[in-house]
Amino acid sequence: MSEQAPKSRKPRADQLRNRARLLEAAREVFRGEGGNLEAVARKAGLGIGTLYRNFPTREALFQAVYAHEVETLEQRAQVDGLEDWMREALQMMATKRGMVAALAPVIDPESSFISDQSLRMRGAVAQLHARAVADGTVRPDVTPDDLMRVLLAINYGPGADPARSSVLLDVFLAGLRSA
Repeated sequence: MSEQAPKSRKPRADQLRNRARLLEAAREVFRGEGGNLEAVARKAGLGIGTLYRNFPTREALFQAVYAHEVETLEQRAQVDGLEDWMREALQMMATKRGMVAALAPVIDPESSFISDQSLRMRGAVAQLHARAVADGTVRPDVTPDDLMRVLLAINYGPGADPARSSVLLDVFLAGLRSA
């Protein structure tokens, strides 16, 4: 007689809504206030117990927010132009900057999670770059890696200033266009 694994149930609609509310609240809180889980629950209008049922650790919440944002950027790479996509990526990186500061003691930058997300981002950038070069809106001497380096430098480089990041991106994008 063989034992069968219990069937996993599909989450209820309210559970899915709560999870989505928590992810959006975490995105906002991490962007502005750091990694305070009580602030995330409060912003979502939910109890701290609901947060912990969905995300048992700060790292689990960070990973869920980050993976969701990368997934969104991958989807947008299918339809957006390079400039719009880079502006969205800049916003996503602003969220990540707050999360990284709050979670630096527990996040391993060499983890498979981080490298997987990085590969997904690089794939999206390569796709956007190829379309932009093909349609003549981007100089052909700029590589997808150049685009990623600029986004990373604007967000995380020495003297990075979130208040100036969109201005710096505008300057870069103006120089990126084909002559």
